[in-house]
Amino acid sequence: MSEITRSPPVLGSSLALLAATVTLVSATLASQSAVAPAAAGVLLLGVGLYRASRRLLTWGAAALFASVLLAGVRGGPPEPVLLAALGTAFAWDTADHALGVGEQLGRETDSSRLVAVHAATTLLVGVFGSAVCYAVYLAVGGGQPVSAVVLLLLGAVALVSALRGSGESDRRVGRGRRR
Repeated sequence: MSEITRSPPVLGSSLALLAATVTLVSATLASQSAVAPAAAGVLLLGVGLYRASRRLLTWGAAALFASVLLAGVRGGPPEPVLLAALGTAFAWDTADHALGVGEQLGRETDSSRLVAVHAATTLLVGVFGSAVCYAVYLAVGGGQPVSAVVLLLLGAVALVSALRGSGESDRRVGRGRRR
């Protein structure tokens, strides 16, 4: 029996590096000063995936995040900054998940479906969050009072909480024997 290769799956590594590259391009479009930290982030993320090192992976994600912050502080347009932020979060989460799958299952196991579902879910949540952030940006930039936007968001959170909790109030989980 051969030993398990504890490297991350190729699909997870590829998706993470693709997202990091999207961050590099988006941050560069937002601000030229974000090129160096974004390039360092892509490099560190790639080396971290190759060596299966969470420390290098975290440093790479931090460098990508620094490029997003730098692009935002330098007054970059919101669209590429949001795309760079989404790419950073997606790259870090997908790479971290790929490292976990590699540690647990090994590279030889067919984990493409697991990685794809995780990546799609992460992307869906990220796109929704980015859309909410962009909508708030447009609402505040459009002359709406900030308090109205905050109250609208609080109302949406209360509505989602009420809808989510409405079906669970009468359920009880039976544990052990009944007397």
